[in-house]
Amino acid sequence: MPIFTGSSDSEDERTIHKTTKLFTRQRSIHSIFGGGKVADILLWREPKTAATLVIGVSLLWFLMEVVGYNFITLICHASMTSMLLFFIWSTASDFLNWERPIIPEVVLDESSFKQLARSFHVRFNQILAKLLDIACGRDPPLFFLTTISLYILSIIGTYFNFVNLLFLGFVSMHTLPVMYEMYEDDVDRVAGKWMRKMKKLYKKVDSNVLSKIPRGTVKNKKLT
Repeated sequence: MPIFTGSSDSEDERTIHKTTKLFTRQRSIHSIFGGGKVADILLWREPKTAATLVIGVSLLWFLMEVVGYNFITLICHASMTSMLLFFIWSTASDFLNWERPIIPEVVLDESSFKQLARSFHVRFNQILAKLLDIACGRDPPLFFLTTISLYILSIIGTYFNFVNLLFLGFVSMHTLPVMYEMYEDDVDRVAGKWMRKMKKLYKKVDSNVLSKIPRGTVKNKKLT
C-alpha cells in the first residue's frame, strides 16, 4: 500500500492553484518578519537605514576579507581613529569657535535590543517548529525539498568560510525578501509548478519503491 495517500493529480493541481502563496503561507512577508522596524529595514521600507546597514557591513567584509584585517585589530584601529577625530574636533573648537561634538548619552536604547532579541526568539522557535513538523513526514514533497536545500547549503558551506557565509546570508536577507515582494505572483506561480512536479515524482517513487518495502506488524504489549 503506498505511503502517500493523497487525491488524484487533478485534485492536487486544483488545491495548489487555490493556495497561491509560497509554502502555503497565509500572511504577508512584512508580517512574517515581525511587522516592526526590522521588517521595514529588511523590505527597504526605510531605505536610508537599510542602505547604511548594507554599506557598513559590506565595508566591514571588505576590510576583513580583502584587505586582511583581523577583527580585533579592525575594532582597535576604528576606535583609535574615532577617538582621534573627536579629540581634534574638541580641541579645535576652542580656538576656531566651532560647536563642540555632542556625545549622546544613549546611542542604542534598551528597547531596540529587546525588540531584536524578541524577534530572533520568535523566528527561531517558528523555524524549529516548522523543521520538526517537516521531519514528521506530514508533507513528503516539502520534506524532500528541505532535505535537498540543506544538502545544497552544506555544499555551499564547504566553499566559504564563516565570515563569507555570514556576509552572504546578510546580503540575501536584504535582497531576496524585497525581490520576492516585488515579483510575488511570478515566484508563487513557478513554485506552484515545481511543487506539483515534486508531488508527482514522490507518488512514482512511493508506488514503485517505498510501497514495496516489507514492513512488520507492530504488536501492542500489555504492561504488567
